[in-house]
Amino acid sequence: MLALRPRTRADLVEVELDDELVILDEASGDLHHLNHTASAIFALCDGTSTIAEIAHEVAALFDRTPQEIRPEVDRFVGRLGEARLLGEPP
Repeated sequence: MLALRPRTRADLVEVELDDELVILDEASGDLHHLNHTASAIFALCDGTSTIAEIAHEVAALFDRTPQEIRPEVDRFVGRLGEARLLGEPP
């Protein structure tokens, strides 16, 4: 099950390139390249917002409805969990 208030791990190295983000997981050596939308979702996974709140914020950024964005947010946060990029809830 997804974290109620997802939070990315504090030990990840983030490098911003234009509107995209490259994440280095030094523990595993894995690199993750995030597009503009994924970068926006990633930035909001700070442990303070619920998935629904993240969907509302991302929807406003891209002039879409939260209902349109929610499945994308759910999928991406699930992928963050599968990649072990989420930390323990605060």
